[in-house]
Amino acid sequence: MFYVGVDDVETALREAVELGGIRILGPVEHPNGKLSVGHFTDLAGNLIGIAGPR
Repeated sequence: MFYVGVDDVETALREAVELGGIRILGPVEHPNGKLSVGHFTDLAGNLIGIAGPR
């Protein structure tokens, strides 16, 4: 899995779902306390991670 940096994890997850993706996780706080992360699958079933500021 790879991660893509975004400004807002919740917004990015919502947009992914609107485009046909499936939300898998998040947003959740990363253990370092500085990042929020989320996961979704694209139309081909690939798992993609996103991360952004908390």
